[in-house]
Amino acid sequence: MRAIVRVLLSVMMFIEYAVWGAWMPILSATLINRGIQPQDVGNTYAALWLACIISPFIGGQLVDRFMPSQIFLAVSHLLAAGAAFMMATQTTAHGFMLWMFIWSLLFAPSLGITNSIAFFHIEKVEKDEARRERDFSWIRTAGTIGWIVAGFVLTGYMLLTHAADPKGLHGPIPEMQLAGILGVIMAIFSLFLPHTPPAKDQRVDPFAFRRAFTLFKSVPGFTVFMAISFIAATEFQFFYVLSGQYLESLTVPHTYIPIVKSISQIAEIAALALLLPLWLPSKGMRWCLLLGSFAWPLRYIIFAIGKPIELVIASLALHGFGYAFVLVVQQLYVDRVSPKDIRGSAQSLLTFVTLGIGNLLGSIFCGMVQQHYTVAGKTNWPPVFILPAVTTLVCAVAYMLTFRAPTVEDEHIGTASLEVAPAEAL
Repeated sequence: MRAIVRVLLSVMMFIEYAVWGAWMPILSATLINRGIQPQDVGNTYAALWLACIISPFIGGQLVDRFMPSQIFLAVSHLLAAGAAFMMATQTTAHGFMLWMFIWSLLFAPSLGITNSIAFFHIEKVEKDEARRERDFSWIRTAGTIGWIVAGFVLTGYMLLTHAADPKGLHGPIPEMQLAGILGVIMAIFSLFLPHTPPAKDQRVDPFAFRRAFTLFKSVPGFTVFMAISFIAATEFQFFYVLSGQYLESLTVPHTYIPIVKSISQIAEIAALALLLPLWLPSKGMRWCLLLGSFAWPLRYIIFAIGKPIELVIASLALHGFGYAFVLVVQQLYVDRVSPKDIRGSAQSLLTFVTLGIGNLLGSIFCGMVQQHYTVAGKTNWPPVFILPAVTTLVCAVAYMLTFRAPTVEDEHIGTASLEVAPAEAL
């Protein structure tokens, strides 16, 4: 039974992130090729992050109160597939933004709900906390593999169907068609997942996560840590939104961009599975965070130089390395300084600040920056990437000067604050 559950949960993660990975690495390049202005491309990606701010709370309440999680996944993915097929047929910037927002509203809740389904069933069969974390890590890794596989499938699909249109200038957008097909597969597969019922206690507080805000007051350095993490998150989008079209400008064929960009995810798997487990116990959170945070400005500096192309492509691995060593360490830090009864809410707060607001503003900002340095449809890339290089370098130095690994005293401070003044916290 444990093996069956583990396989089902791994396949769930694999398809979940394949849906996302089908379009994320290449869509911006396709939109630019179709004449969409850089600022509108940034706004299209921003629609995703705006939905990530809004809809997860709604989806979480639905599965906590009213319906089984696997049924919600089936319905949301089926509706999202319809939105993906609609977006594939759009020809205007407003059409792309509208259907991206609709798709994102339906898809975004599933990111957290797939995690909650995995934790629910892991805890049913595994009582040891260390083993639960290990099991979830392996299950979540299947999602990264799904993202990579989706890129290879998309390249194969485009080579078969767009041989005469290698830049994807005409007809339905292939990456959104693939996202729609994978969404239908996910909807059907969700019906075969283990039953995950709503919480027995129907009086779930919809604003429970507000207790996490007490950490700003109770944990020394938490406010500075979150501020640096927010600023760093705004610079992620210079990679997510711009790297596809940037690689194409360096003569990487449009159809091979998904495969080339999968170097980032391959490096992420290596960092998560091999390097972080080895270095975290010996080096500690601070050094792992510093190593990861300095990887990002180095990547942007290489992007700004732009040659040789082999170095630029190899530098994509720095993104995966930085993702593993920064984002995972951020999550571990927040988990460590948070009292046990609000750890989930504290993680939601981190996600809201970084992947939510940070990515939303970053998508809009990078589109504006690219628009400023684009003349007659051609972008002057070096100054575009110098800006995030400087910003992420400042963030790395700020981490170096201010971050200290949490101690047992930090945990006690956070817990005491909630116990002594719960009314004030609410």
